[in-house]
Amino acid sequence: MSTSLNKELLPQNDLWERLLKDDKEAFVVLYRSYWALLYRSAFNFLQNREQSMDVVQDVFTWLWEHRRQLHIKTSLKGYLLAAVKFKTANVVRDSKIHNNAYSRIADVQSLPDSTGTGFQLEVKELEDLIRQTVHALPDKCRTVYELSRHENLSNREIAHALGISIKTVESQITIALRRLRGAVARLFIF
Repeated sequence: MSTSLNKELLPQNDLWERLLKDDKEAFVVLYRSYWALLYRSAFNFLQNREQSMDVVQDVFTWLWEHRRQLHIKTSLKGYLLAAVKFKTANVVRDSKIHNNAYSRIADVQSLPDSTGTGFQLEVKELEDLIRQTVHALPDKCRTVYELSRHENLSNREIAHALGISIKTVESQITIALRRLRGAVARLFIF
């Protein structure tokens, strides 16, 4: 498949079909088509050039490596934006940049190209799924998760507040994140 691709003339589903056939040229078109949008999305949250570039690179690398296992239910653009959102949230969580980063996630609708009704519905569906999944967690697990993610307490602070060990806190957060990842993964599979 050495025919030259024109991103304006190639529908997303055709591009995706070519990616599934290991067409590297189609991947380059995808990368060039969405890199700037995804970078702006990541930078809007992180306010850090290097971290934002790393997030976008990680998303594209993961997409290429897992393309055969994916069954994208939303638009390719919506899927990539959601992937950047979750990768960015992981960076925020891992680097303990809690101050304003999570509040920036709520501003995702203000991004260029993300104001369409379809995108807003996808974001709402994702937010609802996360809320339902957190609500369905066992009480102790939900409490630990909410203290960590919503109150921004450290594992040590949570352990002290609840009278449990730091290892128990870590275990409960791991359980919560595993369930959230599973729920989100099912959203993108037919």
